[in-house]
Amino acid sequence: MEGLAKIGPWGGDGGDPQDIALGAGAAPHRLVSIDALSFTYAAIDGAKHAAGPWGGSGGEKHKVKLGEAERITEVSGTLGPWGPHACVVRSLAFVTSAGKTHGPFGEEVGGAAFRVPVKGGGRVVGFFARSGWLLDAVGVYVHP
Repeated sequence: MEGLAKIGPWGGDGGDPQDIALGAGAAPHRLVSIDALSFTYAAIDGAKHAAGPWGGSGGEKHKVKLGEAERITEVSGTLGPWGPHACVVRSLAFVTSAGKTHGPFGEEVGGAAFRVPVKGGGRVVGFFARSGWLLDAVGVYVHP
């Protein structure tokens, strides 16, 4: 996906690859909504594309709906064990250009933390992951 930076992933090596670059969708230009972990993004032509859900269906449901001019400027989360799995994504949080923090969603545990701040007017426009029954690992696509 030309012009985009692919950062990450963070987490374990279980699950199957999930990546919007592997599908037939257009390159993301703007995130529209996020829903554990499924999301909708708009391509440069404005057409909306959906990806996911990636991971299981457990836990509480949360949906982040972004305003037309609102952008994700930071993604953070925690990693840790879950049952027999040594390392999965245990929580995610998002900060927007409007100064809003959404999350953390999931369970913050004493495991490793990660944080991806996007500076200089850049924005998170999509995600890639490894998943099966759980969200094993997650990474972000950033538009400069």
